[in-house]
Amino acid sequence: MTPEESAEDACRTLVHLLHARRAQWDSEDVTPDGTGDMKRSLLMADYASKAPRLPEEYKAMLDRMVVEGFLPADPSAPLRRMPAPVAEKVRADVGVVTVIREELDAALAVFGLDGTVFETSEDGQRFYVAEIANSNQPARRLTVVVTAAGQAGQVRVGRPVHALVERFTPQAVFLLGTAAGIRGEVELGDVVVSDRVLYYEPGRYADPDVWQPRPESEHGRHPFGYGLFYYDPRRSDFPARVTEFVDGLPGHQRPAPLPPGHVPEVHTVHATIATGEQVLRDGTSLPALRERHDETIRAADMESYGFVKAVGDRRWLIFRGISDFGDARQSPEWKFLSSAFAALCLQDFLRTGYEPPGTSRL
Repeated sequence: MTPEESAEDACRTLVHLLHARRAQWDSEDVTPDGTGDMKRSLLMADYASKAPRLPEEYKAMLDRMVVEGFLPADPSAPLRRMPAPVAEKVRADVGVVTVIREELDAALAVFGLDGTVFETSEDGQRFYVAEIANSNQPARRLTVVVTAAGQAGQVRVGRPVHALVERFTPQAVFLLGTAAGIRGEVELGDVVVSDRVLYYEPGRYADPDVWQPRPESEHGRHPFGYGLFYYDPRRSDFPARVTEFVDGLPGHQRPAPLPPGHVPEVHTVHATIATGEQVLRDGTSLPALRERHDETIRAADMESYGFVKAVGDRRWLIFRGISDFGDARQSPEWKFLSSAFAALCLQDFLRTGYEPPGTSRL
């Protein structure tokens, strides 16, 4: 939070106390010890020290309200412009961003969240709050906030991510959901975890018939991925949690070819996610991207680059469950289940692998 924002929040609260409680100050002024007058004087002094940092028009409005605080309340004149006191911010350790409804539903189910309990922004974005234990920080649980972007696309994901960051100031933000995978490199339901994003769309036409690609990339700034380098889901109870989750699914949410006891493979090494603006359904574009740009590409989506740009300097990782192979053959059941596998993997990583800031075993 900037100093200007801090001053504005503090002044709003002070003016609320001076203005809305003026009847209280009047009654306390006549008490023998004069405590009411003393409290109001201290509030006034605090306001006077902070108000010079406010924007001029906003300061003028609050100044008028401070003066009105010394006048008797007029019951016929409701305080329509009265600023509310600033509510205490809920801080989060981790933010989780989904996009489509199936991804959000899977995240809520895995993290044990009640879909009817949430905070809401002015534009209707919902934030669901959970807590989770972390083996690298046993003294307290991590606070996790889950939200949804609502619409796919590099640009559309930016605003919801920014809203999450501004509201909860998480130390790390994770993109969670589905992706198209490269057949032969991954299987349906596999989870790709990555801190490497290739934005393949940029380029230029050298002439009307010659397109020259100029891809852009983003890489995580931490060489060990905040614990991802050491994370191995085979050493945790991830397989058991997957089995328990699948066994509890109703039949319509379980894909027909899913064998009993199926546990998805988790790809964390040399796993790049290609990302662009287009839905890939022709069956050839995704393998061509791998051949043209980077042999470590395992999956493709439509949000990762915009997500990384919106996160800024915070920690980030991307968890994607493979729901199709970028062709016309689509199975709706895999949208939810692959998202759930990615969410189970993220949950397991937060429990056993993630290293919060300041983690030390010394």
